[in-house]
Amino acid sequence: MRRAAIFTAAALLSFAACKSTSSPTDTTDDTADTPDAGGFTCADVGISKGPWAIALTETGITIRWEACRTGTDAGVIVTGPDGKANTVMSTETVFVVNNTYGAPLAPNTPKDWAGTYYMHEAKLTGLAPSTCYTYVLAADASTGSRFCTARTAGDPFRFLVIGDTNPTLGTHTTQVLSHVLPYAPDFTLHGGDIQYYESTLETWAAWFPLMAPLLRRAGAFQAAIGNHELEKPDEYAQYTLRFFGGAGADEGDGYYRFSSGGITFLSINTQDPVTPNSTQGQWLLMELIAAEKTPGFRASVVFFHKPFLTCGDTGDDLTAEAAWAPVFVQHKVPLVFQAHMHGYERFEKDGVTWVTSAGGGGNIVLPNMNVSRAYCDTRKAAGDYYNASIIDVDATGFHGKTLDTEGTIRDTFTTPIPQ
Repeated sequence: MRRAAIFTAAALLSFAACKSTSSPTDTTDDTADTPDAGGFTCADVGISKGPWAIALTETGITIRWEACRTGTDAGVIVTGPDGKANTVMSTETVFVVNNTYGAPLAPNTPKDWAGTYYMHEAKLTGLAPSTCYTYVLAADASTGSRFCTARTAGDPFRFLVIGDTNPTLGTHTTQVLSHVLPYAPDFTLHGGDIQYYESTLETWAAWFPLMAPLLRRAGAFQAAIGNHELEKPDEYAQYTLRFFGGAGADEGDGYYRFSSGGITFLSINTQDPVTPNSTQGQWLLMELIAAEKTPGFRASVVFFHKPFLTCGDTGDDLTAEAAWAPVFVQHKVPLVFQAHMHGYERFEKDGVTWVTSAGGGGNIVLPNMNVSRAYCDTRKAAGDYYNASIIDVDATGFHGKTLDTEGTIRDTFTTPIPQ
């Protein structure tokens, strides 16, 4: 996988975006005229995507947004629970997008236009641990959002898990979000396949406004890398890393860690080798060992895209599972999240709970296609429905519930914290 300059995030916006000072270069096979033919029209406020939060710590977080012209920064206004507001200025970085990509089967979908954009990053520091804040861009009063700092070790907290979001395919994504967002999670784990050019209906310009409710209300957006993050030759560097890179500490190429409440979260990149002797495999092992030595440590959670275990219509990776399952048990990883197989699954195998959370919007497929696989008797729940999961963490363990588009709770589970 290619390495690139790290930017980050996910965001909210309207379908209107930006007109670059340079001429758009259309390299897509979408030849139909569109309402924004000739380039984006930059809104008066100059904000084209965002803001969004990433990289939470106990005392800080990073806010990012994209602007379609320079000089739009008037700061991020952050308000704490005491009602006091502070303004933090951002750093502006010029970013040149080389190619234009559209949605061939949806000519009215806004394109991702080539041109010059201005990424903004505000690093908030000196915040209170275990505290939720609201914030807004001073340049755009409509951008009100919330985030929470990481919890102090031992404090209870809540997070959201979702994967394989393809929100332009229908209302499935927004329906699921309407039921899980009222739980007000501290942060979101995304299992990868964030946006789908391959659907020929979607672009990043279309994705951001549809995902705005999650990006506004569900705290820091912590994403794993999926195969659909590399559908175009330059997508990984030009979009994926620009929006979502830099989400944690000790980062490699698409893998990183962060912590909250004494739980260490480790995201690995299944587009690259994950064997224990690979670069990121060695990183993962060292991080698991280091986490156990951290004061207040309770457990680790690992999340990634392509499943090690699945009874559905995608491949599994039994070599990886055989290598890592005993390591997970040894180093207190009771819970693993995976994605890619569009549906829902939960396995309870050798003391580890494996949850396939991949029903975020992509076409639901066949979760029972390969139930003859030998380990499928360890699968405790499954379904061909759109879904996201809310996970509550307390002193005893992880308490999960998985909801569908109607708000029906389809599965519940409790995974104890290892002693």
